[in-house]
Amino acid sequence: MDGMSVENLQALSIIAFTDMGNGDMSRAWPIIGSLTRTVEYLQLSVETDDRQQGPLLKPLTSLSPSQNWTQEEERRRVFWSIFNLDRLCSVMTGWNTSLTSDDVRRRLPADGGLWHKEETVLTPYFGIWDRSAAKMGNSIVFLPAHYPSPDQVAEAPPETPSTNTKTPKGNDTVDMTTVGAFAYCIEATESLSRVTTYFLQQRINFRDRQEVGNWLTRFKELDLRLVHWKMFLPQKWKDSNISRRPTIINMDPNLTLAHITHNTSMILLHQQIAYPSPQWTSIVRMPSAHSAETCQIAAAETATITRKYLKYTPENSPVNSQFAFCVFVSARALLVHWRFYKTDLAPEFWVLVESLDDFSKRWAGPLSRSKSSSSLPGKYSAQLRALHKKCTEDPDYSPDVVGYSTDSFITQTSNYLSQGQADNQRSSQARAVVASSALQNSFDSGTQRSILNPGPPGGHLSFLPQISPTNPGVEHNSPDELSAISTVLMDQDFMQLDRVISFDDMMFTAQTIDDQGGAFSMNNWTLG
Repeated sequence: MDGMSVENLQALSIIAFTDMGNGDMSRAWPIIGSLTRTVEYLQLSVETDDRQQGPLLKPLTSLSPSQNWTQEEERRRVFWSIFNLDRLCSVMTGWNTSLTSDDVRRRLPADGGLWHKEETVLTPYFGIWDRSAAKMGNSIVFLPAHYPSPDQVAEAPPETPSTNTKTPKGNDTVDMTTVGAFAYCIEATESLSRVTTYFLQQRINFRDRQEVGNWLTRFKELDLRLVHWKMFLPQKWKDSNISRRPTIINMDPNLTLAHITHNTSMILLHQQIAYPSPQWTSIVRMPSAHSAETCQIAAAETATITRKYLKYTPENSPVNSQFAFCVFVSARALLVHWRFYKTDLAPEFWVLVESLDDFSKRWAGPLSRSKSSSSLPGKYSAQLRALHKKCTEDPDYSPDVVGYSTDSFITQTSNYLSQGQADNQRSSQARAVVASSALQNSFDSGTQRSILNPGPPGGHLSFLPQISPTNPGVEHNSPDELSAISTVLMDQDFMQLDRVISFDDMMFTAQTIDDQGGAFSMNNWTLG
């Protein structure tokens, strides 16, 4: 931190990743805050072309121009790595993001194979939403996901759903063939951040029908954007038959993380609808049983994908903190569902807890296994066991639906596994082994299906009681916007959308442009 250079940013990024993985959050957050400011000071948050069209007062230049495209792509990737850290920090803590649309005008990173070959390509800009344009009450339908140049967005007149009846200008000119797995991981991470920033962090007066209507409209629009992201993934990232070596499973870290991050976005988006406060249901009917099913399917598929990833990647390859967070959120959602609906706890819960234990062992390495419980996945695992123990001891206790950001795992649960609680840990591990064995047997048999047998929504949670999540006694005599959006959300076409990424229908091997059957690999990691 004694100077400003790309090399210093890379070193600090490694330290931040390491501190997060070690569970030292109080050390990681200040470093990430420093990184987000430094990338602006070095003007790494904007493209070189944009710097030439800057304001009258030119910012101080602290970095010499890139010598070639390969070096510029390296700097671009450094920025996006820090961008992902900023988004993950915001999602995990509930804090505001530091890098905003005012700061960022960057193209997505290129395909890793092209970067390795030093083949110059042009990638699209990634659309960072303007907070004022995306504030509650404004539609986000036409906010761009990508754009070919800043001029296109700057010159486009403002549009609303009522005035725009066609695809936004320029979308058909955006070329996505030059990006790779890392770019899709960035997109999935930003989608997760949008759910927290533009939905969960919004202040809503649930006694005001108009505000509730705006909030549910935002839920619908975010849901559709997530569905479209899954639906329009390029075929080479989705078609399970495209692999030239179908007998070999090579799970790319970036692509796998993108897929489970998408599922986590679905969980966080649908949780408030799936498990609403009782007073909400006196205002409006919501598709709570369907949203609960979406959360269950997403969590179950995350369990399946995670076990596959642990099986088909080297035991000495660490799993990053975002992966651990997604697994934690999925397991916590199963716990919330168990308490809210008074059903049996899904066995995938223990599979996910056991996976976090495996993450922790990988992070600690073979020489430091005794320190594995202090790592971030180790603390997540301990927190989940503590929540489960509290639920079993107190029949009236239910975890806060979105209380993960205020859970005490960061400061307290590292000391959770005391001698007096060892029996509970052993019994938890025994249940995890049973559940994991059930999933493993399904893997080995080739069925690759979750214990919950996820499929298109609308079937296997039909037994759930409807009195609490959706109040059939709500009056709908007034044809206001809230009643209208409630009708849309209860429509079968909306509820049956394909939302969750499963292991069965997705491709987890990153097929780079020069690929002959697998992604370019370097020390068990792919360039994306």
